[in-house]
Amino acid sequence: MATGKRARRQVLSRLVLPSGLTLRTRLALVYTGVFLLGGAVLLVVNYGLVATSLEHRSLDLTATIEGAAADTAPPAGEEAGPFTPVEPAEPAGAARPSEAMPVAETVLLDVVADYRSAVLSDMVLNSVLVLAGVTALAALAGWLIAGRPMRRLHRVTETARTLSERDLHSRLALTGPDDEFRELGDTFDGMLARLEGAFESQRRFVANASHELRTPLAVQRAALEVPLAQDRVPDDLRPAFTRVLDSVGRSEDLITGLLLLARSDRGLTRTETVDLAETAREAAGLQEEAAGAAGVELHVDTEPAEVAGDPVLLAHLVRNLVDNAVRYNAPGGWVRVRVRTAAGRTVLKVTNTGPEVGSADVLFEPFHRGDAARLHAERSGSGLGLSVVRSIASAHGATATARPRPGGGLVATVGFPGG
Repeated sequence: MATGKRARRQVLSRLVLPSGLTLRTRLALVYTGVFLLGGAVLLVVNYGLVATSLEHRSLDLTATIEGAAADTAPPAGEEAGPFTPVEPAEPAGAARPSEAMPVAETVLLDVVADYRSAVLSDMVLNSVLVLAGVTALAALAGWLIAGRPMRRLHRVTETARTLSERDLHSRLALTGPDDEFRELGDTFDGMLARLEGAFESQRRFVANASHELRTPLAVQRAALEVPLAQDRVPDDLRPAFTRVLDSVGRSEDLITGLLLLARSDRGLTRTETVDLAETAREAAGLQEEAAGAAGVELHVDTEPAEVAGDPVLLAHLVRNLVDNAVRYNAPGGWVRVRVRTAAGRTVLKVTNTGPEVGSADVLFEPFHRGDAARLHAERSGSGLGLSVVRSIASAHGATATARPRPGGGLVATVGFPGG
């Protein structure tokens, strides 16, 4: 029942106010409609009052005219005296005063009726013109009046539209009267404060946990590497030691990725000019040995390109892309690292051969390492590489995308604004 009433109200509102109008326009139309309706009612009431008044005045004037005509007519049967003017003979068939109303009285009554009709017509015409003009002024006034509170609502909308997890410290702090808009702004500020606290607590937890886990992992690595280096591990236990050492290395990579995520999610505290081409060449140089061992050719093609950002984070971004391209490749494959500046943007593109990739977007999700071919690779990673890339790119106002390469492999692209 309530649903039916709600649906009828929605249909009625669509009939009264067309869809697609802004709230300010709707309010102005409502103000104008209410004013026009009130003016029309006032016009009808005023017309009825004036018409009634003129009717009563016409009856009084008619009675006065008839009384005056009766007083001036000679009494019945009285003959004209010597001093009584003798009226000219009337034509045959003419109405006598005793039989019909005098011509002057008829003319006066017609004048009164015409006057009454003219007064009502003029009143209606002038009232309609005045009502139209005042309604136009009311529409303008309604538009201006509705705009004042709408500015405060637009401020809430703009803040919500531009808000992200990196600027939760922003507050509306609406001023003005203590009304519903002020209450909405205060509620929105309270929500931002709670979100900021939750995000900050999460980031602190990730950073603190990652820092605390680094120490025991370093101890474990030392405890494993020292006996292996000194050849004090029995041959039957060496494979187990190697597997544990490899597991420690993966755990360290995971913690490093978590730290980078926590740091990039907090945004940039300072920026400086970074030569992205030089950063790409250094990252490729660090992967030359791994690429040679995997039988992968590594090509670097760069042009001078400077971007504003954090040099450490940008180095990790390029390094993760190149490492991902070398790690998930195939013997005899290749990796191309390219840096270009065009149309005001600096673009870093890393293309690699390798197994077929079903969906590239899911690779940017944390701990998602793709399909079985990537999961069973010889150097399967932690699943944070491309997640870190997208987080660092977002912190720099850049966009990170990836698409499957025809024939297998991946094409990863990072576009920086204002190269």
